[in-house]
Amino acid sequence: MTIKYQPFYCEENIWQLCQHPKFLGGQVIFIAAVGDYFPMFFQKTGQGKDQLIFWDYHVVLLQAGDIHDFNSTLSFSTPLNHFLAYSFADESLLEAQMIPKFRVISAEDYVASFLSDRRHMKTQSGWSAPPPSWPVISESSSNLEQFSDMEDLTFGEVMSLSELLLKYTHR
Repeated sequence: MTIKYQPFYCEENIWQLCQHPKFLGGQVIFIAAVGDYFPMFFQKTGQGKDQLIFWDYHVVLLQAGDIHDFNSTLSFSTPLNHFLAYSFADESLLEAQMIPKFRVISAEDYVASFLSDRRHMKTQSGWSAPPPSWPVISESSSNLEQFSDMEDLTFGEVMSLSELLLKYTHR
């Protein structure tokens, strides 16, 4: 079974990965800020020596202590503490609305509850990025905003970077 990947569709890439036999049983982590975007380092589409990008949201998989991130230049599978230390800026240097929050939901619950009809990628002139070749997750509905809105507590548990580290690295 091959790993499916399509650039700019992190939520679907992770949805597909959660169903791959090698990656079962993990935790999906939606990353977003209260504001419109947050900074993240060591990302393939990032700029400069630290490959900085500002995402509106990003999705990764935590499994067996490693973060699996299709967009990271660190490594596809990187230990959680290493990934967090290199990928995120010191929160004291950021404006409050740019501080990332982390929504953690079991991979099984994510696969069962996440819906996307890809409407967030459609513009009046077409697709903002080519869509994946695999079938759409939902033909007519999307709850992507509930997952990426860190004030919506419908799915999973929302936590800070330090809370995530404490819970999943037992520091």
